[in-house]
Amino acid sequence: MTKEQFLTVRWNNWLTLALGLPTLGYAILILSTPLLSDFWGFIGMALLGAVY
Repeated sequence: MTKEQFLTVRWNNWLTLALGLPTLGYAILILSTPLLSDFWGFIGMALLGAVY
């Protein structure tokens, strides 16, 4: 696969969805439910930010 075939709008959209949806789901879960304390919610968001 060449660089021109890999860097297309379609690939960009797939990568954005694959990386963004789990982070968005985590943020909605943490902000809307009291499952984790604020401290652990922040730690989780920091780890997701570091990974992505």
